[in-house]
Amino acid sequence: MNKMVKGLAGILLLLLAIYAVLRAVTEFFPSLFGVVEVKEEGRSADTDFPVVVRTKGGMLEVASVTGTRNFPKAFDPEILGQKFSYCREKASWTAPYKITYRVRLASKWPLRYHDGALIAHVPQLEPSLPVPIDFERLRKGAEESCWFVPDQGTRDAALRAIGPELRDLASSQKTKNFARESARRTIKEYLRTWVINQSDYPDIQPDAEIKVFFSGE
Repeated sequence: MNKMVKGLAGILLLLLAIYAVLRAVTEFFPSLFGVVEVKEEGRSADTDFPVVVRTKGGMLEVASVTGTRNFPKAFDPEILGQKFSYCREKASWTAPYKITYRVRLASKWPLRYHDGALIAHVPQLEPSLPVPIDFERLRKGAEESCWFVPDQGTRDAALRAIGPELRDLASSQKTKNFARESARRTIKEYLRTWVINQSDYPDIQPDAEIKVFFSGE
């Protein structure tokens, strides 16, 4: 045990002696030791840098939702404050619709390139309003009324309700959620065309991953 302790002590003394000699040599001959920068090993590289898409502003159409919807309306005649539900007047229209969603573009659309991926935080989807109606394909539905009760204007009311109901449908979170993934793919295609192919950013690989996040995600 004593031999081991003595051996370790001897090694420690030897290392201290070598350090003292090197320190002394460096002080007396400062030009004897130096460092040379290795350019390849010490070259900086971007891991996160800003990217800007130059646009003309305005709105970028990114997705659409189409369908056919029935728009019914029903009125009960009222006499002296008394409703007569047994003589209810009903009418409806069936109309195809197309809701177009857009995102707002500023003159510059800031993005980030991080860890090999292009990251875009974009505004919420906005529906193009009013939602257009294909009047050539607008169809009347069945009607119900009592022959002895004057026309209550139910059919006209049902027709007037189409626009507001489509506006509410287009603005609803449910319809936006339905369109969101399609919109995300469109924006990715747009970015791949207008950013990755720009000569301003040669470090972005053509097959770089593109991540799109809508406001609030």
